[in-house]
Amino acid sequence: MRDRERTILPLEKRLEMAAKSQASSPEAAAKLVQRLSGVHTAYFFCGSADMNIMEGLTGEFWGCLEKELLHYGGFCHSFRLAIEYDNDFSTAISSETPEEEACGPYRPVWGVRVNNALVLLGLILLDHAKGQMRYRHIYHCTRMTLKQYLDALVDLNFQEDKEADWDRVESFWIWRKSFLKNNDGGWSLKEALASILRRYIAAWQEFDHLDHILRCMGALSCYLEQEEAGRTLPQDEAAGIRRFRKALCQYGSDLEGWELVEQDKRYPDPRGYYFSLACEYPEDVPDPGSRNVAPGTLHSQIFLSERDYSPEALRKLAEKSPSGDLRELLEKSLSREQPVRAMREINTAVTDLYMLFVEPYLRMEEYYYERHLE
Repeated sequence: MRDRERTILPLEKRLEMAAKSQASSPEAAAKLVQRLSGVHTAYFFCGSADMNIMEGLTGEFWGCLEKELLHYGGFCHSFRLAIEYDNDFSTAISSETPEEEACGPYRPVWGVRVNNALVLLGLILLDHAKGQMRYRHIYHCTRMTLKQYLDALVDLNFQEDKEADWDRVESFWIWRKSFLKNNDGGWSLKEALASILRRYIAAWQEFDHLDHILRCMGALSCYLEQEEAGRTLPQDEAAGIRRFRKALCQYGSDLEGWELVEQDKRYPDPRGYYFSLACEYPEDVPDPGSRNVAPGTLHSQIFLSERDYSPEALRKLAEKSPSGDLRELLEKSLSREQPVRAMREINTAVTDLYMLFVEPYLRMEEYYYERHLE
């Protein structure tokens, strides 16, 4: 459209429109998605720390992607390869373990590394969406409404003149319908992303709480074994326990001033402290949608561990603890069925991240990638 035919909007109106959506039409929305697909991978990562963490999760597949890895659409293939070759997931589904146990309610939908990589992907995109260390094509794409973004994915991937795997098409439509039922299509993509990550973090805290209790058990057992043997802990173990106990004390105001170092080559008796420490789990993980969260601050804090969270496995670990109170606390946590609900929420969150930001980009035409490489 020529300048003389264009309507010039007031600044306030332009800012209002930009806050709601950067896509003025379905065609504009599709173009924003295409640009995101072609963003150079170097612009995607918010610094070397992000890249190093992601390399540790999916990096073993980067070499075989060669030039594709240079843009976001090609980079998404590393997630597909990670899922196909993930050791945890493939071992579970190929072993003689019954299916209901291999893919049971306490297991992530994919392997732990894949789940964590998808969470990191979401956090990186949210950093861009909040305008922190942003790259313009990613930032503008995340300003679209959720409905615009999903419609653009459909337009780019499922047109009638394209060859399509209709099982995957149907799977996408079923997921899309369910996702929009539980999320407001008028939200910005940024708001939807922040909501997914908030739900994930709330669920993740349930498992981190279990880990917290088990760490208390382990530290107490280690101390008591050495105490009963009448000898001092090796230096490395002693330093590790001191660091752990010091970290725990940060969350218990009643433990202020408690001695944390050796006394005559012996440790202060911790028997009266570990149960209360295990109960006082820290729940101050920052909200991923908060403006006060700096890029990268959550990336190493909210990953799911590779621990087996089935009740049988956790009870076996608990049996080794000398503290009946701690065992009772763990049993109480397991009996409430909260871990089952939490894992279901984690699996929903990572599946949503995959369907929003990975799966659609695996099917886009190659010329989109080449056309928008920068």
